[in-house]
Amino acid sequence: MTKLASIITRLEERNPLPPLCPKDVWNAGLSKEIQSLSTTDISQTGNVSQLSLQAVKSGLLLWNDDLYSSHTISQSITNDLGSYWHGIMHRREGDFSNAKYWFAQVGNYPTFQPLYEQASKISPLIKKWGEWKPNKFIDEVSYVVKNGLEDTPEGIELRQIEVLETSLLIQYSVTV
Repeated sequence: MTKLASIITRLEERNPLPPLCPKDVWNAGLSKEIQSLSTTDISQTGNVSQLSLQAVKSGLLLWNDDLYSSHTISQSITNDLGSYWHGIMHRREGDFSNAKYWFAQVGNYPTFQPLYEQASKISPLIKKWGEWKPNKFIDEVSYVVKNGLEDTPEGIELRQIEVLETSLLIQYSVTV
């Protein structure tokens, strides 16, 4: 198992699911492992760009609830991928208007269609949207967080979708 696969497996096995807006880093030792990843750690072929490495690190750190470290990386990625990671970080931080700003920089992203298709299987509400709508998702997360509903069935669905979104974007990030 590669170093990246090992980290992803540990994150996938988190129980309970990561909170929508975490207060603390889930596993400080894991953050150190993530920070130490190299391009050869995230590639089967060894042909991965520094952009890919930074984007993957940003995503893994988010999944580990290490918002500060993720933010440091995502704000240094000056393209739509960096904006996407930056937007997720601000959504998870609870800065919902700032998250919307960063998602406006993203545009229609290649991960939106598979995210919508898979999220629709989790949430009937999202299925009604007809496509992935980041701002609507931000509004749903905001409502659940502000009303203390993270552990309700609706909150659990949003948490599952947030993990799905992170996983899909990490997979995409390896390819850029």
